Amino acid sequence: MAIEVRAATKFDDVKTMVGPKRADANVCWCLSYRIPSKQNIAALGPERGEIVKNLCRQDPPPGVLAYEADEVVGWAAVHPRADTGFARKRGAPAVEGYPVDNAGQTVDLTMAYVGTRTLFERAGFTKAADTDSVLNGFPRILMRLDLS
Repeated sequence: MAIEVRAATKFDDVKTMVGPKRADANVCWCLSYRIPSKQNIAALGPERGEIVKNLCRQDPPPGVLAYEADEVVGWAAVHPRADTGFARKRGAPAVEGYPVDNAGQTVDLTMAYVGTRTLFERAGFTKAADTDSVLNGFPRILMRLDLS
């Protein structure tokens, strides 16, 4: 069967992919990057699902779902970069990240969530400093994107 990708407008299908096993859980729903931190911390239990239900009604919706036949088998959050890139609008002089410096070696996918030096460099970041942090055997470095 072929995989078909559709806009994430069906809340029950989104819930299948990102909803917690318990409706009263205070986690999941892929909200930590979508909503302001204070709102994310304050949203408890079923309220988190209601936020996602409302997002499914917006244009654009919160992401896309992958289907095999009529079964949802995958999820990817999608939204305009401006929704998460508000640092510049608020006058921040720079943004920083702490990717691994893997020197081209393969990074275990479960540990690649922090990004890699190359990924950050392609986005315009430059190395600002070394750190003492290590993830999956790779040193983490401070990368900086000057916004001024």
